[in-house]
Amino acid sequence: MKQFLSILLSAALLAAMLCVPVFAETDERLEALQGSYIELFPEFAKEEFHDYWIECISSYVDDPETAEMYYQMLVGSCMGSLKGQEAVDAYTADPDSIVFDCFFSDGVVKIVIEGDVISGYDAAGEMVFSHTYSYSEDIPMNIGGMTYEGMNFHIYKADEENDAFAYFAFADDTPAETYHLEFRYGPSLENIGAYYEGEYAYWLAAAIPADYAESTLMQDCIKLFVDENMSEPAGSEDDVIEISSAEELAAIKENLSGNYVLTADIDLAGAEWSPIGTWVPSGESEEEQEIPSSEFAFTGTFDGNGHTISNLKVDQPEGWALGLFGCISGAEVRNFTLENASVDGSAMSADIVGYAFMSTVDSVNLVNGKVTAHLGELTSEGMFGGIVGAGMGSLINNCTAEAVITIPDGMANAGIIGGGLEMTNVSGCYAAGTITAGDDCYGLGGISGCGFAAEYFKDNTAENVMITAGNNCFWIGGITGYAGGYENEEFGMPVTVFENCAVKNVVIAAENAEGVGEFVGSGFFNEDVAEANGAPFDQPTVYELISCTAE
Repeated sequence: MKQFLSILLSAALLAAMLCVPVFAETDERLEALQGSYIELFPEFAKEEFHDYWIECISSYVDDPETAEMYYQMLVGSCMGSLKGQEAVDAYTADPDSIVFDCFFSDGVVKIVIEGDVISGYDAAGEMVFSHTYSYSEDIPMNIGGMTYEGMNFHIYKADEENDAFAYFAFADDTPAETYHLEFRYGPSLENIGAYYEGEYAYWLAAAIPADYAESTLMQDCIKLFVDENMSEPAGSEDDVIEISSAEELAAIKENLSGNYVLTADIDLAGAEWSPIGTWVPSGESEEEQEIPSSEFAFTGTFDGNGHTISNLKVDQPEGWALGLFGCISGAEVRNFTLENASVDGSAMSADIVGYAFMSTVDSVNLVNGKVTAHLGELTSEGMFGGIVGAGMGSLINNCTAEAVITIPDGMANAGIIGGGLEMTNVSGCYAAGTITAGDDCYGLGGISGCGFAAEYFKDNTAENVMITAGNNCFWIGGITGYAGGYENEEFGMPVTVFENCAVKNVVIAAENAEGVGEFVGSGFFNEDVAEANGAPFDQPTVYELISCTAE
């Protein structure tokens, strides 16, 4: 049950971050926060609100005892007493015990914001601090080592004092939009954006206006909290759709948000497969080009239930985001074997998933896989893999792949597990097979073509892999071609840790190659990118090797 609370809280934090306003000017943010604030969760737990909690929860459950259980869980989910290293140590030893501390700290029970002055008062009404603050910067929220576009803490710095209240880090919540406020404060910026590490770990103060009794704020806040934590997306676990034939598997494309489970092995021989989910950018800006439209991507769950899908064939030499699944977003694909697969495409292609955005691919096995790249318009970065072609903000876990990957001259990012991976962690994976690249290619690796800004690659093995590259190729590694992040955490791109990774009988054959390594070919650095963007790209990315072995 405590594990459920941990998942519940993570979902609540993400939901709160994603449904809030974005201010055009920093001054407007402080203006929107004027007033006095007290701790939210002690108010949540007052007996006078019990019946309203039950009323909201009863919209999702029928049984009164179950409703009461959820009430206790929800109210207690953010009333922990541990934070910082003490919490990290405790929850590392017992992950099921995670509960966030959402109280104020340092003896403060009330926060007052007047103009650009923030003050704190103790239980006796005595002033604990009072400083003038000015906007400093935005710092990405670091959730489990991952940061996401548009999810920041807004940092305000005290103009004079340097004490426990030197910095305030405000989330985007406001009483006008989410009926409460979330923030941190402390003496330094180190790890101020990290949820699970550093002195701020497992602490995020939650506040409600002190005069909430004069409004509907408390009821609105309770309802929002219940809805965020108890509402199920389309295709929830209660609506599992069973799949037992090729026709039913193809029908997933008619309901991309469903929750599916295989009940039989499926043979796709004799037909060309059209991938489940397609890649359509959510907008025209550079950032939106990387975010798939949820209308066209697969957004549900697919549980193979240990079954085998065989004889997949996708033949679209000019196509993008190809595989059994073409594009998945916020989805989970798990627990099956794909056998005898062949995919031909021009970018973001793999036998299992072409493009995985903020998704999980878990316990998937590829046997006798084949991916062949074809040069097309604007496809030089390529991104080809056995399990995932391109990954953004995702996790690839406990997967195995035996595959043959082939890319032509001038293409990049090919690996037996994953192709081009950004902010995507890889763990417990095994790769075997061959990668053949033409001239002037880059980013080739036994596990992945690249691992840019990943938090970790751990417990991965590349064994019996042959990487053959033509003339003037670069960044080739037994585990990955290039990887890493930056030591300055403010950039939101963590130093990648390679831990307990093994390279066994991996052969790299290349002419005039640069950046070749047993584990990692190179950190990322490109002069054109550095000149166009400046810091942090004006320096190579950094990675760390821990207990890795090569034979």
